[in-house]
Amino acid sequence: MLAEDGLNGHSFMEGKAEDSNVGGVSDTPFLQDSQGSYAPSALTHLVTDIDAGTPWATALVHAIGRWTGRRELVEGVEITYLIGGEAFDWLVLAERLLRGVDQISPELLHKAPIERLLTTGRLPDDLPPRLFREALGFEKYRAHLNFFYGVIVEEALWTAIEREIRKERGVRGLHHLFGVQDLVYERLYGANLKTLIRKFRQERAERPSVKFLLTEWKEFIYSLFKHRLKHQDSSRIASDTKKGLTMLEEARGVSDFAQIPQWSSGFELLRSV
Repeated sequence: MLAEDGLNGHSFMEGKAEDSNVGGVSDTPFLQDSQGSYAPSALTHLVTDIDAGTPWATALVHAIGRWTGRRELVEGVEITYLIGGEAFDWLVLAERLLRGVDQISPELLHKAPIERLLTTGRLPDDLPPRLFREALGFEKYRAHLNFFYGVIVEEALWTAIEREIRKERGVRGLHHLFGVQDLVYERLYGANLKTLIRKFRQERAERPSVKFLLTEWKEFIYSLFKHRLKHQDSSRIASDTKKGLTMLEEARGVSDFAQIPQWSSGFELLRSV
């Protein structure tokens, strides 16, 4: 299957035992500090391009490519775009930029396609995958794939493993869900959720807490992804990642990987390796 071919050669699996920065971004173009002039510059270009007739999605991905901030303080709220310093959540940045355009020139945008993007993560079908990749540039696109595999697919993998465990328990006549969640984490990461959270907090020198802000939750998921890559062999990584991809495919209501838009998912890498 195409997914298997891609997974066996995918970059986040290379050197997993030797490289402590598994899936990391080298020579990142993102700025270290959160206070920069990137917001006005990117927004100005975005508004100007759309007003000049450039399709909004094309103008948006180019604006994302121009962006250099890892995080930003907007109206007293910190927004993080680079999770764990390695995984680029481009959709959060897209929402921030589009809201900025709406505040400056609301007549430039149509609500329906914007809502589709923000609710499904899918850009218009006529946007070429190559354009998305080229607009982001090598490092941002690699960081986007880190986020896709390290957060989106990793969460989908949890659902896939939960389904396996519930099926196994069902054969033994166990249909209640008590303890199933911990069994998922133990199978994937060797510890229950409470233990994993405590370790995550300790590594960050934070007070013990099971409550997460959304950005913290994404960082937690990404840390588990890196843990899995470090401690599993390549065949197990490929198998588990394929399970996550298949579950994501099912959740998106398509019957073949090829039907999933390449720019929104990173599936093109599965076909190009």
